[in-house]
Amino acid sequence: MKKLPFVLLRIGITVVLLIFLFSGTDVPMLRDVVRTAHKGRLAAAFALFVFLNVLVLLRWQCLVRARGLRVGTLRLLCAYLSGLFFNLVLPSTIGGDAVRTLDIAGSTGEESSTILGTVVMDRMLGFFGLFTVLIFSLLFGFRRFQDPSILVAAAALLAFVVFASGVMFSRRVFRFCFGWLPFARLREYLRRVHVVTREYRDKKGALVTGWSLSIGIHVGLAFMFLLTAAALGERVAVLHALMFVPMVTAFSSLPFSIGGLGLRDAATVFVFTKVGMGAEPAFAISLLTFGFMFLLGLFGGVSYVGTLYRRRV
Repeated sequence: MKKLPFVLLRIGITVVLLIFLFSGTDVPMLRDVVRTAHKGRLAAAFALFVFLNVLVLLRWQCLVRARGLRVGTLRLLCAYLSGLFFNLVLPSTIGGDAVRTLDIAGSTGEESSTILGTVVMDRMLGFFGLFTVLIFSLLFGFRRFQDPSILVAAAALLAFVVFASGVMFSRRVFRFCFGWLPFARLREYLRRVHVVTREYRDKKGALVTGWSLSIGIHVGLAFMFLLTAAALGERVAVLHALMFVPMVTAFSSLPFSIGGLGLRDAATVFVFTKVGMGAEPAFAISLLTFGFMFLLGLFGGVSYVGTLYRRRV
């Protein structure tokens, strides 16, 4: 019950953002843009999205196996798909991460803190890859699009990456940030998660593999955006997609709305209208990419229900 106000706040933020976006959008035009989309290109974009999720699964599997945990690929796949489903129905991605953590912990007998450490490391490698793609795109594309807001966003993301790296890999930074927590059991649980992430310093092969996969994933997300835009008849420069899509992804991961809905759409409209795209096509692309997430999440829901008897969640 204590979490209910925060849940309602996130739902409220999502609703307000969507109302704001729809009120400033020509809805009939938005509907026409989606209706006339090229079905083959949309299908290709969705296929690419599915493939990129396979790469995310492989990244997590690499981190799990680096810990010496023997978990079957099918077991990881079911947990991952269930996490996608709960990312849709819960007000943040934390719920989905909790589901896959408890699922694998229950099926392996490992402590949940150990599995959560692999999930946290998986998330952070995603941010490391995202930041890498963003920095390289800025090096080559910032002269074509000189907007200080882009540098501010990149600087904020860099600060987050540095801070998160310190918390995960440095005992001193972790104690400084969390040693003051008054709840002994929570503090001890977080310490055990930190021990798991810190031990990855000695697993450089897994980190390099995960980082490389993350770079490929975020480049792939940019091209998924390009394919979706092409399906709507919109031309987007590759550098703009490589620059803006990581920023939109980072912004939509903030735990302020349901599944990033509203945040992702507002960020997409904000950045792509700066390079000449209309608000309606930008909004349509964002809604369609959310549709990809929704379809895969629904498949995860079917997977979750189909194997419910094997789960402890």
